[in-house]
Order: sequence, then structure tokens, then C-alpha cells
Amino acid sequence: MIEQYEKRPIDDNSRGKKILYLLFSVIIGIVLIAPRDITWARDRMNYLVYADYSWDIMQRYISNGIFSFFSNEPLFLGINALLSQMISAENIVRFIIFISTIGVLYSLGKLSNYNFFVLFFFLFVPQILKNHIIHLRQGLGLSVYLLGLVSNKKYGKILRFSSMFIHTSFVFLILFEGLEALFRKSQLKFSSKISLSIIFLIVLVIAVPSLASYFGDRRVLEYSFEMAQGASGFGFILWLMVGSFFILIIKKSYINIICCYGIFMYIISYFSLEFGARIFENIIPLILVGALTDERKEVRIIFIVFFVFFGAFQWYSNGINFLI
Repeated sequence: MIEQYEKRPIDDNSRGKKILYLLFSVIIGIVLIAPRDITWARDRMNYLVYADYSWDIMQRYISNGIFSFFSNEPLFLGINALLSQMISAENIVRFIIFISTIGVLYSLGKLSNYNFFVLFFFLFVPQILKNHIIHLRQGLGLSVYLLGLVSNKKYGKILRFSSMFIHTSFVFLILFEGLEALFRKSQLKFSSKISLSIIFLIVLVIAVPSLASYFGDRRVLEYSFEMAQGASGFGFILWLMVGSFFILIIKKSYINIICCYGIFMYIISYFSLEFGARIFENIIPLILVGALTDERKEVRIIFIVFFVFFGAFQWYSNGINFLI
């Protein structure tokens, strides 16, 4: 069972803080959909195609078999197809951006007691922001998954499970949850979980290309299943150090342990799966929340400084090029 975020008594100050946090969340969502030219950012033309032709795309996948249909994000296609009956393609893209932004910020706020650093880092860290500007399908999937984390047990499981039919990367988070459920049932110590999870993830990374081919995932042709082009190894070294620190010192709550598995997955897959970073992007907001909610002030400060450095380095090295 997921350990729910800590419920605190609601007083006037905390209620005011929540309202202000949500107000800023809505403002951020509005700012992201404000540009009149919806195609200003990268990949937007692809999402206009999804908005206009989702029914046709779904039928093509269905014709290739049931595995092909379910492994190629049918829920995202279905959402686009449904919305296309009511609004224009441009407004479908705006709707997805806005609703995913609000869903992510609301969920992270609920998990962090509406910490305003969440709003700052949402905008400041490119690996978080870009999922609401260019990788819209992943941003929507993240919104649904995080809403599942803060919902009650029954509906939360449904939401988290459905996220992998919006973006395939969430299959791995569901696997992390299944792995943790198995470990908890076996009442294993954390050190044993680390050893067994590393073995499992090594096997998984080796098997991914074969599994993708078997299920007819479209990425079989898109990815070469090797180290991403342009990768310098800096991300590997950075998260090997910071991730190890997080794993060693952070409180071992359910969500933080899922983060640990995500860190392992990123490090193990860095040199063999070019989309490993896309999977890890789903974990970064939860690492941020885990750090911001730690009871130790020094731990919070260390990770705040790290995320400032992390975001600043990404902006410096890539600039606005990561968006357009």
C-alpha cells in the first residue's frame, strides 16, 4: 500500500498557502498555452497530426494485432479522437498542455504540502518543463500517474495503470511498483531489495529490445537500443553520485523507494538504451518531492542547491534549443 503524503491539520495559513500555490499553478498553465502560434515548439506538428488523425492511427495499430494496439498508447489516441469531435486540433494541443500542467503541479503540491519550490523547479529544470512543452504525451501520462499517487487506493491504481497507455515509459514505473510489492510481501530488508532489484533491472534492460519487437511497439524502428547520440557520460556520473546519495540518506517511503529503482534503471541503461533518460524524467519530480519533504534541513538545502545547479547547467549547455 502506498504511504500517503502526511496529512496535516488545515489552518488559515495552510489553506491560504494551498490557494496561492494552486493559483500560481493555473497561471503557469495559462502562460504555457498563451502563444498564438501553437507550433512554436518542437514536435507540435506531430501532436496536431495526432489530434486530426487519431482514429486512423488507432485502426492501423488494430490491424497489426491486439499487442500492437495496446503497446502504442491507445488511451492517448482515444483522448485525441474524442476531443477532435468537440474542438480544433490546435485547441486539443492547448488542452493537453494545460490539463497535464495542472495535474502534475496539483499532485506534486499535495505530496509536498504545496511547497513553492515545486513551482520554481517545474519551470527551472528543463527535464521537467519540456514534458509540458515538447513531449506532451509524456507530460499527460505523468499527470495521470501522479494523480494516481495522491488518489485513494482503488482509483489510484486505475489511474497509475492507465498512464502506460498514454506513454509507454510508465510501464517501467508500474514494474517498479510490482517489484516493490513483491519485496514488501517477502519482508526483505532494503539492502536485499537493492541487490535483487539491480539483478532484475539488468535482465530487463537486456530484454527490452526483444520485448518491444514482440509487442509491435513503434519504437523498434525509431530507436537503435544503444547509448543516445550526443550523450557525454556526464548524466551517468552526475546521477551515479547524486542518486547514490539520495538512496543512502533519504527516508525509505514507498515513493522514495520507487525513485531508487528509477535511479538504478537510469544508471544501468545509460549505455544501452537511448530512451532510458525519458523513463528517468518521470522519476525526477518525485526525487524533488522526496528531497523537499525530508525532515532534515541540511538535506533539503543540499538538494535545492543541486537542482539549481542541475537546471542552470542544462539551460547553459542547451539554452532554448531544447524547445525549438
